[in-house]
Amino acid sequence: MEERTSSSRSRVTRVYRAASSLVAFMVLACAPQRVPESTAAFEATPLDEQPLRMVSAFFGLDNALGPRGMDGMPVVFSRRVEEPIDPTAFTVVTRSGARLQPGVATTRPADGADQRHTVLLIGELGSEPDDPPVMVEMTGHLVVAGDADPRGMSVPVTPLADGPSLVLAFPSDPAQIESDCPPQTRQIVVVVWAGGVRPLPGVTPDDHRLGYSVATTAGEVVPMALANLGDGDNYEHLCLDTVAIPLRASMRGGLLMDPRDDPNPATDVEIAGME
Repeated sequence: MEERTSSSRSRVTRVYRAASSLVAFMVLACAPQRVPESTAAFEATPLDEQPLRMVSAFFGLDNALGPRGMDGMPVVFSRRVEEPIDPTAFTVVTRSGARLQPGVATTRPADGADQRHTVLLIGELGSEPDDPPVMVEMTGHLVVAGDADPRGMSVPVTPLADGPSLVLAFPSDPAQIESDCPPQTRQIVVVVWAGGVRPLPGVTPDDHRLGYSVATTAGEVVPMALANLGDGDNYEHLCLDTVAIPLRASMRGGLLMDPRDDPNPATDVEIAGME
């Protein structure tokens, strides 16, 4: 009986903490947006050389974000996005054909100079299971690195019940990126998930680290450490002790979860080239 009561209290505590975090985030997301320096001034990454594309749209929360119970949908682009963002540049199409626009579109919380590939859409974006979102279309202008414009592009929506997957990755020089990787790190692979991630209950920091593997030109390696954790966003840093060119990043299934507590599947992604 005591064990069941303790377990119940633990679940209530987790739900309360998650709700508190969402409320705090909503305050930040809906606050006046600061305008960052132009993406032209950012340290270049290999992703900047890739063709502009919409990478993913992830139906992360349905009627569960913030005190007003809004929907949350991170949309990932292959290049970095500049604030301020006009929410009406995005149109979410539902299964019935309804066309909806978010009330808020922001790069927060992933708005660091080496981030901003992800725009979080907040508002009424469809309803599960009756009329879920199935597509996000760019019906307005968006300023991205390289002076490109994704207007006219679209991407399918990952369903609500699906867990988060890796969608982008790029290597970085530890001296050229803000990170808390250890000093002996020789290179960092930045991985981008479709939505925000955190460890499942019972997953230790070492389980988390060992879940990742990186295929390189010198063979398979595991990160010596992880960084950029606990920031509430969809970026994690894999701290490597090799300078071999990284080719692909992988993560085992069932170690991380999204804000709705859906576990990740086994997932992997190509790492943007060093050339």
